[in-house]
Amino acid sequence: MIEKALYGDKRYWTWIGFLLILIGIGVLNYLRQWDMGLGITGLSRDVTWGFYIAQFTFLVGVAASAVMVVLPYYLHNYKAFGKITILGEFVAVGSVVMCMTFIFVDMGQPFRILNVFLHPTPHSLMFWDTVVLSGYLLLNIIISWTTLGAERKGIAPPRWIKPVIYLSIPWAISIHTVTAFLYSGLAARPFWMSAVLAPRFLASAFAAGPALLVILCLIVRKV
Repeated sequence: MIEKALYGDKRYWTWIGFLLILIGIGVLNYLRQWDMGLGITGLSRDVTWGFYIAQFTFLVGVAASAVMVVLPYYLHNYKAFGKITILGEFVAVGSVVMCMTFIFVDMGQPFRILNVFLHPTPHSLMFWDTVVLSGYLLLNIIISWTTLGAERKGIAPPRWIKPVIYLSIPWAISIHTVTAFLYSGLAARPFWMSAVLAPRFLASAFAAGPALLVILCLIVRKV
């Protein structure tokens, strides 16, 4: 299926070139940060989080919102959501990859992230964040790849994928819940120390994510 990405008209390759330029600018700025430190981002003792964590939080919500199109199709057999479900799963894959990338650059020294895996600490929220994000990424890759393959062949998805899909539903809720716990763990910011923070995160995610998906569908239909 990946070979389809190598074919397209002039507009397609212009768009790909534009994205590659943006990626190149991002890599150059990251190398500058690696050399000079996180100080160039404007972060300090008083401003502990900035653009990286803001985008991480938004994209976690977008990734979690894939469940909003999965539920009607797989639990309620609402066939109209069939093809948008596949798009939602792939959007979730891209969103989780970007989430993990933002965490990676926010760590300062990238090798620090290896300590989470080399020295796992179950009472660390960062450990659980990596577990739920990597697990959700794996689940969505399996689901989207399998369902897209079945759609191309015009057949029903294999039966074994159903339990994986059902598992992804509570897992989607867990990734944003752990994000809320991360915020609540910052004692110096009492604004986040609220029992309803996780439900608020989920409510905003389940609104913003499908809204972005609707916009993407309109763009896909138009171009």
